[in-house]
Amino acid sequence: MRLAQHLGRGRVDPDDLAQDVLERWLRSGPTSGAIDNPQAWMTVVLRRLLIDRIRRRRAAREVAVDDAAVVAAEREVAPWWRELDDGAVERELSALPPALRETFQLFTFEARSYDQIARDLKIAKGTVGTRISRARALLRRRLIEHCPKESPGAASSQVSSTTRRVT
Repeated sequence: MRLAQHLGRGRVDPDDLAQDVLERWLRSGPTSGAIDNPQAWMTVVLRRLLIDRIRRRRAAREVAVDDAAVVAAEREVAPWWRELDDGAVERELSALPPALRETFQLFTFEARSYDQIARDLKIAKGTVGTRISRARALLRRRLIEHCPKESPGAASSQVSSTTRRVT
């Protein structure tokens, strides 16, 4: 107990530390055979447990600081793309060429596979993928053009997140 109090210096509870050492001693007794110097064994275990606890506390404190930064960032004004409603996406979708719009809607809103769309529209499976890709790009471009002005890089990355949610 004195060694736990001395090494812990108020950073850890010496009673808990001594209890953990005793618990380890009892658990290791039958499996480890005869220990030549029990006091040395307990001292080593006590020091290692103390170091582990101090490291865990330090890591927990660092994570708590990171969490505070995340909470502060969440309080900032939400980007424009989070406030897109279904109507805005539908308006921009209706402005797409009919072939792209139809393929995109079948894939996105009706959850049809490329094979089903190709069979229904009587086009090649590769054409389905091309049309969906082009529809996404055009939709993304149109949403960027009709959004409140932000930095181009931020708007581009944010819109791609929105179109992933839409698709």
